Amino acid sequence: METLLHSLGINPSALILQIFGFFLLFLILKKYVFGQVADVVEARKKDIQDRLAKLEKDQKNLDSLHEEVARKLAEIEMEARSRMQTAIEDANTQREKILEAAADDAEQALTKARLEIQREKNQAIMELRAQVGDLAMQIAGRVLDTELDEGRHKAVIDGFIDQLPVSS
Repeated sequence: METLLHSLGINPSALILQIFGFFLLFLILKKYVFGQVADVVEARKKDIQDRLAKLEKDQKNLDSLHEEVARKLAEIEMEARSRMQTAIEDANTQREKILEAAADDAEQALTKARLEIQREKNQAIMELRAQVGDLAMQIAGRVLDTELDEGRHKAVIDGFIDQLPVSS
C-alpha cells in the first residue's frame, strides 16, 4: 500500500501528521470556536423565536383591536340611527304642532272674518233700515201730504221693516 501511496505522490507520514493536525485543530476549534458559534446560533434562534412570538401576540392584539373597533363602529351606527329616528319623530311632532297651530289660526281668522261679516251685515241692515225709513217717510209724506212726528215715524218704519221678507 505504501508503494501505491508513493506512486500517487502521497507521503504516508505526512498524511498521518495531517490527520493528527486536523483532529487537533478540530478539538481546539470545538473547544474555543464551535461553542461560541453554537451560542451565537442559539441566541439568534432564541431571538427569532421571541420575535415570532411577539409577532403572533401583536397579531392577536391587532385582531382584538379590529374586533373592538368594528363593535364600536356598529354601536356608533346604532346610536346614529337612533338619534336620526328621534330627530325624525321630533320633527314630525313639531310639524303636527305647527299644522295644528296653523289650523287654529285659520279657524280663528275664519271666525273673526265671519264675525266681521256679520257685524258689517248688521250695520248694512241698520243703514238700509234708516234709508228705507227715510224713503218711506218721504213717500208717506207725499201720499198723506203731512209730516209725521219722530215717534210715529219710528213705529211706521218698524212695521214696514217687519213686513219685509227675511233673508240670511
